[in-house]
Amino acid sequence: MKCTLSIQEKLKDLRVGKGLSLEELAKETGLSKSALGSYESNDYKDISHTAIISLAKYYGVSADYLLGLTENIVEDSSTISELKLDDETVKILKSGVINNRLLCEIIKHPDFWKFMSDTEIYIDSLAEMQIRNLNSFVALMRNKILLRDEISDSDHYLQTLKSCEIEENEYFSRLISEDITAITKDLKESHRRDTDTGDENNPLNDVIDIVKEYATATDPMKATLSTLSKQLGMNFNKMDPAEVQFFTTLVEKYSTVYRSMLPKKGRGKK
Repeated sequence: MKCTLSIQEKLKDLRVGKGLSLEELAKETGLSKSALGSYESNDYKDISHTAIISLAKYYGVSADYLLGLTENIVEDSSTISELKLDDETVKILKSGVINNRLLCEIIKHPDFWKFMSDTEIYIDSLAEMQIRNLNSFVALMRNKILLRDEISDSDHYLQTLKSCEIEENEYFSRLISEDITAITKDLKESHRRDTDTGDENNPLNDVIDIVKEYATATDPMKATLSTLSKQLGMNFNKMDPAEVQFFTTLVEKYSTVYRSMLPKKGRGKK
């Protein structure tokens, strides 16, 4: 995902967040629909300072946010000391080495508190005493049963009791891993439609399909028409004879792929 949102993305997110169409926003702000649309497009034109001020006031955000000078929607005069961040952390956040936008989304996730709580419990050994006491109790019960009933330590039920003992590092490693995995899965799903998200369709599959199509083809023209139809999102099998004939004429005239499959003539023919 991107480290920062572009001006176009911010404007579109703000409008969609309010549930407005371009027509409705134009009525609310007095700016033209075409201008608003151009501000949100990939090839947007320069936005006048009056438009920036109007949109910032309407959305209740800072002009600096729209201009990309800050990622804070509302102006905040908090000092670094209030955030309890040390010098090294501030340096890392300013360096651009990590994706601060992604970090913010992780922190804002509703289950982030659970991840932090479990991590803090583990690091501060807050559950260590309770786990040790529980393991001691289970071990005591096993020993009592061993002495009382004089059975082997490899007995199924005694082994079941032994498996109830908790290994702190293993337990918290799994717990913390589950916490952060759940968060990242949610974020991945929320960004599935982003323009910079990897395509789930493997382009190599298309190449393999084309190779198979030509490798098994007895009719080069039909193979060519079928392949081109797939790439263009058309159903070749549903074409009527007139459409097939028209398509064939175009391919015969312009397709270098089809011509390359035809038998060689003249001196090069074997």
